[in-house]
Amino acid sequence: MLKFGQKIQIRHRLLTRLLLSHILIVSLPLFFTGKVLVDTAQESIEEMILERNLEFAIRTTRFIDLKLETAVDIVVNQAKNLSIYGMNKTSLELAINTIVSDFALFDNLSVLDISGNLIASTSFDEKVPFKFSKNGETSPVLATILKGKTFRTDVYVSEERLPLLDIGEPIELHGEVFAILYAVVDLKAMWDIVDENIVGESGEAFIFNTNGVYIAHSDRINVYQKNKFNNEEVIQKVSEKESGSMIYKTSQNIEMVAGYAPIGDYGWGAMIQQPTSEAFAPANRMRVRVFQFMVLSVILASLLAFFYTRWIVAPVKDLVSGMEQFSKGALDYRIQNVGKDEIGALAENFNEMAVRLTEYQNTLKRTERLETLGKLASVLSHEIRNPLNSMVINMQILKRELAKEIVNKERVEKFYGILASEIKRVDQLVQDFLLIARPPKLELEKVAINEIIDEVSMMQVADSLQKGVRIEREYEKTPIHANVDAAKIRQVIVNLVLNAIQAMPGGGRLKIAIKEADKEAKYQNKLPEKSLLISFSDTGHGIKPEDLNKIFDFYYSTKRDGSGLGLAVVQQIIEEHNGIISVESEVGKGATFNIYLPQN
Repeated sequence: MLKFGQKIQIRHRLLTRLLLSHILIVSLPLFFTGKVLVDTAQESIEEMILERNLEFAIRTTRFIDLKLETAVDIVVNQAKNLSIYGMNKTSLELAINTIVSDFALFDNLSVLDISGNLIASTSFDEKVPFKFSKNGETSPVLATILKGKTFRTDVYVSEERLPLLDIGEPIELHGEVFAILYAVVDLKAMWDIVDENIVGESGEAFIFNTNGVYIAHSDRINVYQKNKFNNEEVIQKVSEKESGSMIYKTSQNIEMVAGYAPIGDYGWGAMIQQPTSEAFAPANRMRVRVFQFMVLSVILASLLAFFYTRWIVAPVKDLVSGMEQFSKGALDYRIQNVGKDEIGALAENFNEMAVRLTEYQNTLKRTERLETLGKLASVLSHEIRNPLNSMVINMQILKRELAKEIVNKERVEKFYGILASEIKRVDQLVQDFLLIARPPKLELEKVAINEIIDEVSMMQVADSLQKGVRIEREYEKTPIHANVDAAKIRQVIVNLVLNAIQAMPGGGRLKIAIKEADKEAKYQNKLPEKSLLISFSDTGHGIKPEDLNKIFDFYYSTKRDGSGLGLAVVQQIIEEHNGIISVESEVGKGATFNIYLPQN
């Protein structure tokens, strides 16, 4: 149901519906088709990249596996073919140097006896490549070789920062191990193949051992610092000789698309990965382009629909604008000619209704004003009767006193003072009546409301403290401006502050707050967008429920010595400013006067 002052939304609803109907006809098929295309492309690109990374990982593992197996086979075969019986050191060194020369993957070859003595080496320093015993126990290297098995170390980095791997092979004679062929394998080719399989600008390729430690990485610092790959799921699958692809998040929370594969029987794994932001960039670009196309189509459809619907809605818009003006009370507004159809006829009826409402409103205002003045005159005559009676009685007494032979000066002055007081009282009643009946025109100016409250509070602070009342102010220090009659607003604030102090004879707290009026209050009170809420909250004895609806009536007061005009004048001043004043109270807990005041 439409309330008085509520903004009518018909034109927005009609225009919106027509626009949406055209936009949806164009955009829904586009959005549906675009989503299907983008999702299909996204899935295809994801699948393609996962397969590519897996293929790169498998290719890397095959190359490295081949290199390692080749190195092991060469060492095993050379250990079987190498006969050191009858060879002197020079001949033996010539033989192993020939092997190193023929096979570039060896960095160094050494021949040792089972006692740990170096027989021959291709290295100039002629150091024994490993310790045969430690703390009196045979080293794992020697123990494995003495069993007739091939020994292989983990990959390590040399002082020259190159990847190496050691292979130890027993040299047997008549089934007995009597010497060892020890090879240091150069795995620089493993690093090279890792570098060759980097995908994209931000991709990574690496190899990790059974513990997840990097033994090759496109970023060498990870190898030098012995950093670890922390994805336990991949490490476990590689140890089980499984290969695969996946999308996962790194410890740095970067989403990666990766492929992994195991390397032979070593328990190592190779992994090729790339950030999804880079890998799926083509799909994202396509998504953006499809979205741009859809947005452009919607914009074009909206423009066409807008011009089309404007032609349809224009008469309705004019009609609704007129209704909004009427709902705001602008009955002098007239709806212009909007056509000769049903809408035009409706506009003419509204204009006629506005004319009649204006006449009724003027008649009602005159009636209400006469009624108000009648009530005021009735109350005023009642209020004046008491001081007039007092004046007549005191004049009679004064006449008798003056007729006496001996005049009592003190008694004469006493009754004269009473007469003067009653005359002043009648004069004040007449002035108050004129103020209410013919209020002076507002002198509006831009003033800081909070500064007026500050001045009034400072003026009343001595009296309030003497009565045990603490005045608290709750608002910004920066000026809060409003276009008001400063003198009258000051009168309102003074009246409300004094009223609150008088309501707390035993002391208490008065809080004055200023803030922007909320939307609900502005809507209910038909206030403009820029409106203030000024509240005066005391902790006094409160107001009885039966008195709440009467306290703003003229000459109504709950105090013995009250004139009954203070709050009535306050309400009149606020309403002259197109504002609203209301009161909330609970007996024994205090009262709050709320002023809703337009700033303009």
